[in-house]
Amino acid sequence: MNNPYKMSYHIEPTKGLMNDPNGLIQFKGTYYFFHQWNRFGLDHSYKEWGLFTSKDMIHWESQGSAVLPDREEDYHGIHSGSSIEYDGRMYLFYTGSNKRNGIRKSCQCVAVSDNGQVFVKQKESIDTPGGFTEHHRDPKVWRRQNNWWMLVGAQKSNLTGAVALYSSSDLAHWKYERVLYDQDLDQVCECPDLFRLGSETDILVCCPQKRILVRDASGEREEVSSYASYIPGVFHEDDMSFRPTGQRKRFDCGFDFYSPQTFLDSRGRRIMAGWMSRMDEEQENLCPTRDLGYIHCLTLPRVLTWEQGRLYQRPIEEVFSLRHNPRSYTGPEGNFDSDTGRFELHLQRKEPEHPLEVFLRSRTIGIVYRPKSRVLEVSRRNWANGETQTRQVNLPELSELQIFSDNSSAEIFINGGTDVFSMRYFTSKENLRIEYRGLQQEERLEYFAL
Repeated sequence: MNNPYKMSYHIEPTKGLMNDPNGLIQFKGTYYFFHQWNRFGLDHSYKEWGLFTSKDMIHWESQGSAVLPDREEDYHGIHSGSSIEYDGRMYLFYTGSNKRNGIRKSCQCVAVSDNGQVFVKQKESIDTPGGFTEHHRDPKVWRRQNNWWMLVGAQKSNLTGAVALYSSSDLAHWKYERVLYDQDLDQVCECPDLFRLGSETDILVCCPQKRILVRDASGEREEVSSYASYIPGVFHEDDMSFRPTGQRKRFDCGFDFYSPQTFLDSRGRRIMAGWMSRMDEEQENLCPTRDLGYIHCLTLPRVLTWEQGRLYQRPIEEVFSLRHNPRSYTGPEGNFDSDTGRFELHLQRKEPEHPLEVFLRSRTIGIVYRPKSRVLEVSRRNWANGETQTRQVNLPELSELQIFSDNSSAEIFINGGTDVFSMRYFTSKENLRIEYRGLQQEERLEYFAL
């Protein structure tokens, strides 16, 4: 069946529902991207870990199921987690979920592999400590100078979000230490992460979530509000504290980005990927790929750096190997058709304080910079109702614009990665028109087919 939405250089499932990236790691020269997966349906009623592998993070091969819910601790779901390599072995840490008499029970579990193909579950697991509800999940493990450390996303007994900290000397036996962070994390915190960028800055990742009961003419429904954020600071091993040095900010300004996870590759790059969805119920129910038997995808991997007191996110350089059929446009305004829905646009501006407009895929997506109000606005046509949705960021000047489109996704990098907009979109494969307005003298809009 012809599929106009099929991704070329992004990970998406062969069937079923995909969500959080899990256990991201480079192991024995191969990149492993595990993920939450319901291979039996298009909802969240079943969870296992699926797996994709790659040598370059561009060309991916599905390895199918990796970790299944097949024992008492996890028979209601293999939920999110992380991985590390130690002594030539891969350790997968995940949350096992089960229910007895309708009561939720969570525990943090580990599976080990020598070859990256067979993952053997270990008998040790971590029960939820006192002071927390069973919304206790998504372990992220890392090594510092003195210890192994684990973060777990949590909900305290007072029904507020927190990040719990554990320590271990052997990766098997873990001790709960304390609440590492609990400031304004809504009802529960998901998918925590902590890593060093540069020589002095630690980044704490938090995904606050809250659920709201909405009543309207159609009855009652639960709406979920959640987003991915980070806090710069310093993690101190001696007193097991995290001391912020800046404000908490969102990772992504766009419509579809959640549950990011990072890892360090063999080149020393801190690489992050996220789940490219924050669809509401209507958008998910009307997502066109449902008719093709699958839904959702992951973002293009990004390299994170800390420069001059701020976070930068840039696409992995491997994506540039896909470039072909280059073209350049220098007129003050113009329009042209892309070869397909897979392309890159790049503009390095000489006059960053002038207005600019760029429209993609026959105005399915719009990028408009208004220097007078110092606002960059990104819009998309909502496939569920045909209405235009917008997101904005305050921007003193627009010096660089880089866009990656992959048939039904777009990721827009602003000013070398100071801000990013990620989104899904769905339109006819014939809608290839690109329009632009506002190029100044000596500015060049570069196009590459991908």
